[in-house]
Amino acid sequence: MAVAEQQFLLDTGAWRAVRRRRLLERMALPLIIAGAVLGIALLLVGGTFGYRLIADRGPAAPEAPKAVAAPKPAATPIAVWNGLGADGVAAEAARQLMLADYPITAVGDAPDHSFEKTYVMYQVDDPAGIPAAKRLIKQLRLEGAVPTPMEGVGADRIGGARLLLIVADPLNH
Repeated sequence: MAVAEQQFLLDTGAWRAVRRRRLLERMALPLIIAGAVLGIALLLVGGTFGYRLIADRGPAAPEAPKAVAAPKPAATPIAVWNGLGADGVAAEAARQLMLADYPITAVGDAPDHSFEKTYVMYQVDDPAGIPAAKRLIKQLRLEGAVPTPMEGVGADRIGGARLLLIVADPLNH
């Protein structure tokens, strides 16, 4: 190429355009490969991150237990124990429960008479146990009575009762 032609290419900028085009042609394949590698890397990282977000949540939370209504008094057999030690406390409580339509399965003394509070105990596996205990406390106005699970009480001692009432305060109505 003659000097005059070179000068023309330099003056018009065509020479720079030719160099850029040749550089892009040489770099096209490496740029495409680098872009593909970067894209795959982003997909892997993003996919791993997304998987971890889902995996960290763990299994779906169990549904909240549905509220169970308290059974009617006639469907709530009760055993009554005297936890106070005074004569006739369990018998009087049983009488008042029968007047409120609760069936009585057993009346007797608690293993000891050192109870400071009245307890309404419910069967652990009974879904209506807590509502039944709370209904009894409310219905008989057993202020300070504590609903609690019935554990360690032999079935023979309560005669198939759904609730066990351990009376520590005489029922006054």
